[in-house]
Amino acid sequence: MLINKLKYFQIILFLSLWTIIGCNSTDKKEQTATEEKEENTENTINDSSDIENEKSPLKDTAIIDTLELIVVQCANGYEYAMHNYDFNPVIETELNKFKNIKVKPFPYKALMGVSYQGVFDKKYCPPIIEKVDVDYLILTRFDKRYDELNSSQMKWGYELKIVNTKTLEQVSTINAYDLNDYSEIEKHIKKNIKTLKTDIEKLK
Repeated sequence: MLINKLKYFQIILFLSLWTIIGCNSTDKKEQTATEEKEENTENTINDSSDIENEKSPLKDTAIIDTLELIVVQCANGYEYAMHNYDFNPVIETELNKFKNIKVKPFPYKALMGVSYQGVFDKKYCPPIIEKVDVDYLILTRFDKRYDELNSSQMKWGYELKIVNTKTLEQVSTINAYDLNDYSEIEKHIKKNIKTLKTDIEKLK
């Protein structure tokens, strides 16, 4: 009988100890898991802030204020165009090389019924501006009428103006006179395209 009581006591003692040890172990595991979670959360916060700090300069450099414009048909270019002289496409191509400038194709359809030929001054621009959604108009012309009879001896030149469509402010920009050949006009435009870009940006 005494032996049975001892065995019973041993079993209860064993179970009690085992329960106590098990509880301590579970508490430690939970504490360790909690500490690890807190550590991971802290690391995640630090990592994300580091990523944000790394990204923010990129965001700043990625934001580019794009300026949209159209090059209006050459004011006195009809006779020249009949002889395949047209420098407007050169202006469009060269300006489109700049990341912050977008040259839109000339909107013939939108400007049907609008008088856009012969325009080389801001006072004639409002009807065009009403029909197009751009920041600037580039106005162009040759410096004189085409002289077909003396075309081999004639001197060549051109002039450009920029019109801000929001303010109607206008400035004269790159030009050239007394050139010996039409090809020199295209060369001059390419050489001075950065000046044209700068003049556009000044009209913001």
